[in-house]
Amino acid sequence: MRKIKLKILLGLISWLVLPLMAESETPLYRAYIEQYKSIALQHQQDYHIPASITMAQGLLESGAGQSELARNANNHFGIKCTSSWTGRTYMHDDETQNECFRHYATAQESWNDHALFLQRDRYKSLFELAITDYQGWARGLQQCGYATDPKYPDKLIHLIELYHLDALTADAPATAPEPKIPTDSIVVYDTITIPETMSFQQRAQMDDVELYHNHSSGKVNGLRYIIANEGDSFATLAYYLNMQEKYLRKINDASDGRELHQGDRVFLYAKRKKADRHHARYMVKAGDTAWGIAQRFGIQMKSIYDLNGIPYNVPLVTRQELVLR
Repeated sequence: MRKIKLKILLGLISWLVLPLMAESETPLYRAYIEQYKSIALQHQQDYHIPASITMAQGLLESGAGQSELARNANNHFGIKCTSSWTGRTYMHDDETQNECFRHYATAQESWNDHALFLQRDRYKSLFELAITDYQGWARGLQQCGYATDPKYPDKLIHLIELYHLDALTADAPATAPEPKIPTDSIVVYDTITIPETMSFQQRAQMDDVELYHNHSSGKVNGLRYIIANEGDSFATLAYYLNMQEKYLRKINDASDGRELHQGDRVFLYAKRKKADRHHARYMVKAGDTAWGIAQRFGIQMKSIYDLNGIPYNVPLVTRQELVLR
């Protein structure tokens, strides 16, 4: 009788343990890691998110790129639509039927959006953890409400340890680059935290509006603007801000197709028809353009011409005095 019980006990232990012992790396998962590790490393440098965590989330959420969302919507992190999302959508059954998920043009866009998604205030506490503390990050993600699965942290930790993803974290710089030194009373912000139920125009007028990683911000004429970094374009900024490029160009007098340059001001909502009372007049300096003056004082470029009785788009003349209100 004891032998029978012993056999049953040993059989039960084997049934529980052997699957765990038999689990090993798969070529599919390893290929996914090789394909996307450069992005994970870059995001650790740019956003201070452990590469091990990003990679484990990508593997888990997308089934190493084989999930329906990954294959049909390039959505590798299961990020759902929000009221501020203006991009393409993909309907998919998840916790409830026919839920709205974000649809990306490429997998790269999905990875970028995931990095920006974690810049919200909800996840602020995670960035107080050491970059090497993948267990703390895994548990913190669930505590911050990223996932409802109670086993979510354990699944991430298991993938990190099975595929030695912590080695990725060791390969990247441990700290994010310092933001550019602000000038002209500019304030530097790192994240965006604004109620998702508000329209962008409403959000942009909030005094405490915060902007995406490593963009400087300021106000002139009562209007919020950001400073373009090297490599920025109206298309990329519109993507970060969940706005249409056409609209962002329109409110910045850039519908003519002009390109951004490092240091340019980009307003977040429509400029005014006149400057503030402290800048009623302006003397044109060498190298000035109507667009540059309009961006400097938060005034519509057309208003500069209208206020001064100048035909639209006629070049300004050095030492020409302009009325701005």
